[in-house]
Amino acid sequence: MLNAVTLELPDPHHPHVREIVAQERLSQILSELGVAAQKLDDLIAGLSSTIGRRPEVFAREPLTGWSRAIVKAFPPEIPWMRIWFTYDDDHVYIEHIEHLEE
Repeated sequence: MLNAVTLELPDPHHPHVREIVAQERLSQILSELGVAAQKLDDLIAGLSSTIGRRPEVFAREPLTGWSRAIVKAFPPEIPWMRIWFTYDDDHVYIEHIEHLEE
């Protein structure tokens, strides 16, 4: 894929990171699912470094077009959860979050 500005290939050591666009209530929803308050920023930063860098590698639901990522539990601060998202060239949109049983 060529860079639209310079005709150079993108640098694989500095991949384009899409901005995570969260619902207004993302922190509240994560708290209600059991994410400890001190881990909210860590979790969102982790999403940015994984989903934000390579959203195309996550499984996509054919009917909705939403992609999904599973967040591994780190009890007691972070429960198992599935995060549904969509993305474009510059942003990742968190669409839905659901709690998963272990």
